[in-house]
Amino acid sequence: MAEERPAEATVCAYRTERRTPGSAEWRPAPRLLVHLDRGEGTLPVRLAWRGQDGAEASVGFPPAMTEFYGHRRAADGTLAEYRGVLEGRSPLRDSALEEVMHRFHTVEGHGYGSPGPRQELRLLIEDGGPPVERVIWGDPSGHSGTVSLLAAEPGPEAEVTDLVTKVRAHSEFAEVGEVAENLLHDSWRKWLGHGDRAWLEFTMRRPVSVGHYVLTSANDVPGRDPKDWTLKGSNGGEHWVDLDSRVEESFAHRHQPRGFTFAATTAHRHYRLEITRNAGEGQVQLSQVRLFTSAPQPKGFIGHYQRAGETPTGYRGTSVSAAPEPGSATAPPRTVEQWRTYLAEYSATILRVADEEELSEVNDEQRAAGWLGFEGADEESVLALEKRLGTRLPPSYRTFLGASDGWLNISPFMWRLRTAKTVGWLREADPETWSVIRGGEGEDWDDTAFMDRALLVSEEGDAQHWLLDPADVSEDGEWAAYIWASWYPALGDRHASFAELVAEERTGFEDQAVHEVRTGRPGTAEDLVAEGRAQALRGEVRKAMATFERAAVRGSGAGAYLGVILGAFLDISAAHHWIRTGILGDPRVLDAIGTEQLRAEAAPLYLRCAAEEWTGAPGGYLSALGDLLPRLPEGVDGVVGVGLSVGLDGVAGAAGAAAEGGDTAAWMARATAFVPPALPESRTFQQALDLARALADRGATDQSWAVIEAALPHWHCDSPHRIAPVVLLTDPALREVVTPARARRVVTTPRGEFRE
Repeated sequence: MAEERPAEATVCAYRTERRTPGSAEWRPAPRLLVHLDRGEGTLPVRLAWRGQDGAEASVGFPPAMTEFYGHRRAADGTLAEYRGVLEGRSPLRDSALEEVMHRFHTVEGHGYGSPGPRQELRLLIEDGGPPVERVIWGDPSGHSGTVSLLAAEPGPEAEVTDLVTKVRAHSEFAEVGEVAENLLHDSWRKWLGHGDRAWLEFTMRRPVSVGHYVLTSANDVPGRDPKDWTLKGSNGGEHWVDLDSRVEESFAHRHQPRGFTFAATTAHRHYRLEITRNAGEGQVQLSQVRLFTSAPQPKGFIGHYQRAGETPTGYRGTSVSAAPEPGSATAPPRTVEQWRTYLAEYSATILRVADEEELSEVNDEQRAAGWLGFEGADEESVLALEKRLGTRLPPSYRTFLGASDGWLNISPFMWRLRTAKTVGWLREADPETWSVIRGGEGEDWDDTAFMDRALLVSEEGDAQHWLLDPADVSEDGEWAAYIWASWYPALGDRHASFAELVAEERTGFEDQAVHEVRTGRPGTAEDLVAEGRAQALRGEVRKAMATFERAAVRGSGAGAYLGVILGAFLDISAAHHWIRTGILGDPRVLDAIGTEQLRAEAAPLYLRCAAEEWTGAPGGYLSALGDLLPRLPEGVDGVVGVGLSVGLDGVAGAAGAAAEGGDTAAWMARATAFVPPALPESRTFQQALDLARALADRGATDQSWAVIEAALPHWHCDSPHRIAPVVLLTDPALREVVTPARARRVVTTPRGEFRE
């Protein structure tokens, strides 16, 4: 009887066991899910993989994949035999498995000539550990392949940690502040519980389907780390369903985040993490728990594929989910008009951030026009170039030339791109560089053939060259693009097109210049601020902060301000640093927000944080505030200002009334003398504030908070630059009422028009 063959396009699930050397006992291990399909109908007989934590496994299968045997080395180096028996097969139409499946558009490169077949690779290996970063396999025909995945961080759009309204633990060390609430914050704080077993329960605002979670180890004592646990879900909080189980896990270092993915099928209102064993100490601890609807998808992979009896070829993939739709806001430019708009926005950013030395080749006309390029090449010039090369140019580069024939300062390390008259094959356009590059040595050197065929589109840079590959062509005619630099070991990352290379370099530039960028994309920053404000009022704090950061990068003072204000509610201990650099040190913020609101919110918040954190000379704190604070009375020494400065109210400050940083008492006097203006609140919320203050004065802090909490959903403000009642953090009467955990509750509560 012929052996059963797996049905096409199924995921194999195995019940697994592990056994350490010298032991006779096989211990149960996490379930293994396997699917690997290149669209050719072949199944692996050998499979090896490495997780992001460094754990590795290598196994072999019989033809029907009904079992496997192999070995596994854990992240801490522990070696074990590894075996499994097939439990069942699930079709890919199962939506939960589709969520965790990696799908890639792939291209095989064969050196000269056209690229190999363009197919789709579907890949899923879930072994109970963190996401896989490398996979090696072989099939019965002797074909083999290897891929290294380009990992991606979890995005704010998938995170649902902000929906947690309550977290409980079996025990906590409240007397030293090491409580379960700390798990929801991105800070140095942690949760610590008694015993070597523990449980944590998370109550969500509404049922949500969690398919990925991240646990972060705490600051000390590795023996307190969780080792075995089960994540469970429930809607009533009484009957629990097992969602994901892990055994023999470990954390390689302190404050290490580790992600775990499972197939989510049902939304739950409650989640429970049951830790059944730790690493040996008498307490259990974590510093953070984050919940996501889905795992981050790799952006792509690089690797090679080898058919039996043939030489290996390049094998590359781009995530199906990562590839933007043509014409979408995130898609790289393709047409001449799209290039003109894109490059004009990029030029404006560079001209505002770069220093004079970096812009030495930019003439006055280009500065005035806000355009670091030139006149576009006409069709005749482009056709002449293609005739000289003997091939048609890839679409995105062809249209780039039509928008600008060459370019200056396309990135911090690439100062000039070639014109249509000077573009050429590397071996002809720059024979000296070509001879140096192709002479590379070493057993891993495999770029010689590439350099012989590469098209050079750059002219002058910081020891780097931009190259296009005519042998790696996509279905839409784009050539793969690379950067070669003398400080790379070989070629840099592969980009699917010239446009994607430019977009990647622009993103890197903007990320590095986040605090310096002053001019953003027309119309975009305002839209981002509005989007971030809506997210903030819905209680989606992390999404809102990411959106405000994007707005700030594009030149929005309001985005910079609102992001800092939200951050203060999440971690007030560091807020004075953010206010000093992100608000007081940024002139855009004053223009966008205005003096009155800065005095009402930023200044008192800054003073509170600075006073609580102050351990040295106070002068630096006051100098950042300038004339936001009132002058001291006659005869009182203190910090007034340095030199002659114009304050936020436009009045010139007096010089040198006292030496800066001189007298602590005077510093406190000036801070105490400051009475921030009260911003208007709605009638309902103002009444709640008055009652909460009265209760706090009598020491009834819990009752005071109950009044505030009940009023929070009704808080609203017509100002587009207010997103939360900052008075809850700045009013001294409420200092003992609004604890860090309650401050977080303020901004994760849906408010105003978005209240539930």
